[in-house]
Amino acid sequence: MIKAHNKNGVILHEGSDIVVVATGLSADSQNTKTGDMVQVYILMKTLSPIAAVNAGADVAICGSCPHRGTIVEGKVTARRCYVNLGQGPRSVWSAYTRGRYRHVDLEEYSALFGGRAIRLGAYGDPAFIPRAIVTELTRVASFHTGYTHQWRTNRWLQPFVMASCDSQSDAIDAQADGWRTFRVARKGDATKIQREISCPASAEAGKRTTCAQCGLCDGTRGVLDSRANIVIQDHSVIANNRPMGLIQIGVN
Repeated sequence: MIKAHNKNGVILHEGSDIVVVATGLSADSQNTKTGDMVQVYILMKTLSPIAAVNAGADVAICGSCPHRGTIVEGKVTARRCYVNLGQGPRSVWSAYTRGRYRHVDLEEYSALFGGRAIRLGAYGDPAFIPRAIVTELTRVASFHTGYTHQWRTNRWLQPFVMASCDSQSDAIDAQADGWRTFRVARKGDATKIQREISCPASAEAGKRTTCAQCGLCDGTRGVLDSRANIVIQDHSVIANNRPMGLIQIGVN
């Protein structure tokens, strides 16, 4: 018997190795930081998120992100990514492999995503989403957020996402190249540079709002864009001294 498609998610793209899935179409987001947003996941097609990380295959969806960790004897160590692979990514990948999501074309985006807030890269880097999909999603959305560690090689993403930076020098270099930046500082480091403000949805800023209400992390609106750059203190498992594990990788 053919199973009914999951109405909460759709497939935006399938490549030879990766799949891009949007979820949150029919249910409010349970993420207390982001709020009610469509979540776009970039995943490996044939490897679960946990298996992909432990094999180092997540380079195909995360690229040069320094938070991926290091592979030692078949397992990842020193991983700083905040995403809990055992929650959203694993659930979405499992539904995909069971054929629960249908494919949608660009022509359907307006009906599906029009007026919605969209989070590009709930897991995975938006640089690995086809450009036409990013362009159309952000065109029909009420607003969007997104972050890329591939900012040195993917300048086409400047109007859509923030440059993910892991040091003050990274942020300065990215801003000089035309990016607005989202910098991760060490836990307890309140230093600000270059028009930075603390992420309004962060714990250190008192969780004054959610991403769905804020919308600051939507890239650069040209050379005259004088809006703030964002900094957040590290909230990875390592920074918070939580135990690492195959399922408990990261916190969200």
